[in-house]
Amino acid sequence: MTSKPFVLAHPADDYACGRYRVTDPLKALIREGRIEGISTDYFLDNETLASLRPEVVVFQRVLEHDQIAAIKRYRNVLPHARFVMEIDDLISEIPTTNRFRKGFHNDAIERFKKATALCDRLVTSTDFLKNEYGHFAPESVTCHNSLPDDPWANLPSYAVTHKKPRVGWAGSSGHLGDLKIIAPVIFATCHEIDWVMLGAVPESIRKHCAEYHPAVPIDQYPAKLASLALDLAVAPLEVSRYNHAKSALRILELGACGYPVLCSDGVGAFDIDLPVYRVKNTTEAWISAVRRLTNPLILQSELRHQILSQYLLSKRLDEWSSAWCHPLHESNSCGTTIANNKHIAYQVN
Repeated sequence: MTSKPFVLAHPADDYACGRYRVTDPLKALIREGRIEGISTDYFLDNETLASLRPEVVVFQRVLEHDQIAAIKRYRNVLPHARFVMEIDDLISEIPTTNRFRKGFHNDAIERFKKATALCDRLVTSTDFLKNEYGHFAPESVTCHNSLPDDPWANLPSYAVTHKKPRVGWAGSSGHLGDLKIIAPVIFATCHEIDWVMLGAVPESIRKHCAEYHPAVPIDQYPAKLASLALDLAVAPLEVSRYNHAKSALRILELGACGYPVLCSDGVGAFDIDLPVYRVKNTTEAWISAVRRLTNPLILQSELRHQILSQYLLSKRLDEWSSAWCHPLHESNSCGTTIANNKHIAYQVN
């Protein structure tokens, strides 16, 4: 491989998963002169592939039969390229409360296993996922989530004059089960706290909130989240294997806005060494914690400083470069965890 490999990337979508795990790292690595490359939503024809001759091809969460067939075709056209598969969710155990579940095939994990077996390496966002799916590929790598410097490192500060503490939550329809954890907390404290909600929130909860903001396009999300001007951000998560497998991305986003964060305790996703407040997932514990942290309101947080110094993409390019481009079966000095699964062979039939 040359000193500056050419990477062809196929993100699964143009939402958070695709951007955080493929598009943003690719752009950052190109910008820093570590690689050359392109990203595309479409699988390329043989002539274009042969012309580009990428040394590395990154796929993400491939689940469709025609896509699996395309990976086989890529193998024939690019016999010397390194194929990398990316995953950041426990797709074999999506909760029934997650509305995105209906978009996955019943045999999604078997399809993903077949696609991953065609690749040289599986890259996961957490060690939990590596332990679950790592044996699908000859090698498995954990590369932790980080925030792109632009815009997260330069979000403006907002000051809002208010009589009550502003406590807020943000999330999509995939987090309705998590939102149910704090629904009774909102009902019990809405007379003393201004609850501020962003995203997919049922009307039964909205009517008890001081402010509701509908979901915005992903490009607008960081600025919108920062504009909520919260005194405290809450991040409830159901205790489940699905959430044990997730990353602490929600904490990173909220903390980058300068918000102190109160999150669920005992969930693997939030098992991260950052200064957040943690609470057990009972209504009584959540109510007590919210009241304790907001009356009187004396919160100060070092969270943003630690995130900007440790969890920006620019601080973790060695990890991303290693995960995608590091030679197989060699030791890694960049902090990325690599496991060899030498009993796995390519399945190209």
